[in-house]
Amino acid sequence: VRLAEKLSMPVATSLNGKGTIAENHPLSAGVVGTYSRKCANQIVAEADLVLFVGSHTGGQVSHFWQIPKPGTQVVQIDIDAVEIGRNYPVTVGIQADVRAALRRLSDTVPLSVSNPAWVERTRALTDEWRAEFEPLLASEATPIRPERLCREITDVLPDNAIFVSDTGHAGIWTGAMVELRHPDQRYLRCAGSLGWGFPAALGAKCAAPERPVVCFTGDGGFWYHLCEMETAVRSGIPTVTVINNNRSLNQCSGGFERAGHEAGGNGNELWMFSEVDFTTVARSMGCAGIRVVHPSDIRPALEHALTMDCPVVVDVVTDIEAMAPTAFVP
Repeated sequence: VRLAEKLSMPVATSLNGKGTIAENHPLSAGVVGTYSRKCANQIVAEADLVLFVGSHTGGQVSHFWQIPKPGTQVVQIDIDAVEIGRNYPVTVGIQADVRAALRRLSDTVPLSVSNPAWVERTRALTDEWRAEFEPLLASEATPIRPERLCREITDVLPDNAIFVSDTGHAGIWTGAMVELRHPDQRYLRCAGSLGWGFPAALGAKCAAPERPVVCFTGDGGFWYHLCEMETAVRSGIPTVTVINNNRSLNQCSGGFERAGHEAGGNGNELWMFSEVDFTTVARSMGCAGIRVVHPSDIRPALEHALTMDCPVVVDVVTDIEAMAPTAFVP
């Protein structure tokens, strides 16, 4: 952050790097790549120089090597020499611990650099994104919009919280819509397949019992390891699990619909679930359960859940038609 401020350089993060810079910082562009904000992809695509810091420049963070554009000048810092230039040709490669390298670079820059035109452009793109999504972030619609759920999580999340996200739509919703605004907040994203989020949150709480741990998953993700609620109760692991319950795996709906119709069947049965009240299931297993059907009830439900010294499931009934935004490609 100190280097970015000295160079007037906007910062876009990978999903893994979310929270590296406070997301209400004037230079924060958001998460870039596949699970991203449009403005972050726009900013990185327009940049004439990209500094990769400890990034393996893989397919997700670059949206399949389209962002930054091929041919963009690249400086890459990584402790592993194999990573440098592996996916993007580098103008300059620096093999180093990234914290040490950034400190040295920041100390080497003698004076702050002013770049008002670029800063104004990046802020304009960020402001456009916020203006585009503000109606959904503030939506009073029922079933609830996931964007509104993410806005409420942003506002309620404790300053020292560990926030764990599942993959798929959960990763897109939280990566783009939930903002980490405090330096002690930590974001852990699904490092494997769908369903990882809930058991990972239990592990995070065991590793940091003094910190609040909040998990965001969908009903599809929660079904994978729902049985671990019994583990949480038996072992006394008090996490808060927020379920984006749209009774479906709607991220996959298009492919499933095509496959179902081609086979002469009903594609809906491949991605839509029965309607289940997860709070009833949670209570039967010894957890606390809070069901939310109106947007105005999200905040008090989360605030109450965070005060409880037991595993809590907050089951939020959301819109099955709400699709996470796709990645912007220039």
